Amino acid sequence: MIHHVLVPTDGSEFAERAVRFSAQVADRRHEAEVTVLYVHLRVHPVIQEHATVEMPGETRHDVPMTPAHEETDSEELVHAQEIVNAAVAEIKSLVTSKEVTVSGRVVVANRIDDGILKVAEESKADIIVMGTRGLSTLRGAIMGSVSHAMIEKAHCPVLIVK
Repeated sequence: MIHHVLVPTDGSEFAERAVRFSAQVADRRHEAEVTVLYVHLRVHPVIQEHATVEMPGETRHDVPMTPAHEETDSEELVHAQEIVNAAVAEIKSLVTSKEVTVSGRVVVANRIDDGILKVAEESKADIIVMGTRGLSTLRGAIMGSVSHAMIEKAHCPVLIVK
């Protein structure tokens, strides 16, 4: 029985198809819970403490560098939350059952698939509904894809919406 639907999104056309489809899945279960998820990639900048500056005709100078911020850019997180909020609103507008609850989350992770898997486990998702770009098998094997990783790694069914 499906009680909890997890819908990862990045705001793309393909993800939006999955968002709309998840509303249908949840609506058929009447008392389902839907979680819309945006996984923001954590960027690990290279941090240099010193840089060597060499000017023609002068000796080398070590210049102290200001450490790069490891925090996620707040503008990107605001944009991610806007995408989640729009997806939550769309699902709410599509479901007819008053018992369907819809919420959204933005998480930061080193890898998209790791973030989805973590939230799927935490929320005890019964199914993950997600979009795909429809890559060919060969391109998918060469480039890899988040949807393929979910099929391989998820502990619950994964529904790919094309």
